[in-house]
Amino acid sequence: MTFNKDIIDEHKQISQFSCIPSAVEMILKLLNKIKINNYELQTSWNNKRDGSFSDFDNKKLHGLLFKRHFALPRDDNFPIKDLFTKIDDELENNRYVIVSIANLTGWHMYIIYEKINDEYLSFSKNQNNTIYKPDVKNIIIQMEGTDILTYEIL
Repeated sequence: MTFNKDIIDEHKQISQFSCIPSAVEMILKLLNKIKINNYELQTSWNNKRDGSFSDFDNKKLHGLLFKRHFALPRDDNFPIKDLFTKIDDELENNRYVIVSIANLTGWHMYIIYEKINDEYLSFSKNQNNTIYKPDVKNIIIQMEGTDILTYEIL
């Protein structure tokens, strides 16, 4: 898995609520499955407010099969160790992981691309701005869990 900052810097989140398809597009672009100027997923999503990872669960796109995991209540019973094991397994198999992180206005999607010193590094887009979040694991612990979107190459 190679993280190409130039691809991410050139990518755009085109609508306020298109962060889920934007994250999927970034993965497709990083894996050279679509061209850098391809925004078909965000365009069809438009500014959908009620979307979730379930919109991409078991969806085949450009040779990848996406799957949603841990669609569970965020509370003391959340299987957080299992979540971190799954994320670690994906990273060890050279695959990015899309994660849902709470923010002031609801949720935003980040892509975990590396683990350093037991912490996950991630990136996202807010319109033209690239955002780096170096403390995703800590945030997930504070949130008492989250759901993730993974993929496999077909």
